[in-house]
Amino acid sequence: MTKIDKLLNLEDETETVIQIGELLWEKSKNDKDFESLNEYEKNVIFIEMLEGQVNNGGFDQYFFNSSGEYAYETLKALEEIKANQTAKILNSAIKTFPTLPVPKDTEQRRELMEDIPDNISETWDKLDDEFYEYPENLAGLVIEYVKTNKKEFE
Repeated sequence: MTKIDKLLNLEDETETVIQIGELLWEKSKNDKDFESLNEYEKNVIFIEMLEGQVNNGGFDQYFFNSSGEYAYETLKALEEIKANQTAKILNSAIKTFPTLPVPKDTEQRRELMEDIPDNISETWDKLDDEFYEYPENLAGLVIEYVKTNKKEFE
């Protein structure tokens, strides 16, 4: 039984996703841009970053930190796992960013966010609330994605 098989057999979905994420973070710990991960593995990491950052400080924190560098990749990852409602929320947050496309450079994003207008903050707050309601079971969708593409995670 592979490591992934063992993780997919855990009973708690959240724990399964956390453990898969830890496995991928460990695999990519010396990478600059997750270059040791394949596209399937990156999708899981991008979704994990989104979830962690938004749950910890909302879309403001998501874009402020390095996770914001991967906004478009994360949108694609959500679509890949069929988390269409969550993708719609992220897409709205992206469209609200002060300049498009959202800059890859963290310092540039932070500069743009220094004096963020109230209307953007208010929109992100509403999107945070929508995200927190979890319109989809993200953990379940990630697990299904890993199961469907298991060979890509071994």
